[in-house]
Amino acid sequence: MVNWVAVQAIANSVLVITSGGAIGYAGLQIANERKYRSVSNLEKQLSFFLSESFALARKQLAQDRLNAQGLVAWDVSNPPVSAFEVLDFYEHIGLLVKKGHLDVYDVWHTFYEWAQPVYIDLRPLIEDAESSYSDHYSDLRKLMRQMDEIQLGRMHAHHANHWALWTPERILEHYRYELETGGRRRRMNRLQRRQEAREKMDAQGGEGGGVDAGG
Repeated sequence: MVNWVAVQAIANSVLVITSGGAIGYAGLQIANERKYRSVSNLEKQLSFFLSESFALARKQLAQDRLNAQGLVAWDVSNPPVSAFEVLDFYEHIGLLVKKGHLDVYDVWHTFYEWAQPVYIDLRPLIEDAESSYSDHYSDLRKLMRQMDEIQLGRMHAHHANHWALWTPERILEHYRYELETGGRRRRMNRLQRRQEAREKMDAQGGEGGGVDAGG
């Protein structure tokens, strides 16, 4: 005689195991999808950062901030107008990180060396209570704190001096480089090389018979 209670118990156990596996697999798929979207979003932001229009915006800021003596004096009541386009880009990056569309470590790896000297130079505009724009840059402030923590952790691991984050010489060096290179990126990281390789493959595909970019 069949023990239907035992059969039902076994069936329920199999169902639980199968359901658990399906849930785990779905969770893995969601995590992979989020990771893919994060990388895709980062590539889009990097493309804009490297675009001619934004490179010129960064160069214009460098021109406005430097003179023959060094950094040009300014105050929160009369900030350099060219600062806003650059800061607005980093504020947008901060919003994407807050919403989970970008990973903060990836943003640090890609943009920190560019954002940090500009942030320090324009900190009164971003943080001071007297600034009319401090509320506008709340996501940028949070992002910079997160990236500073990553940077400091790495510097401590290499026994570096964390005060090197805040030197005026670093700000001058950054702006001078922007002027000398016209805003071009000083080094190509793996993300940019992968992006350029993909564009090259797309171009080759177009020459070979017009491969659909969406495919």
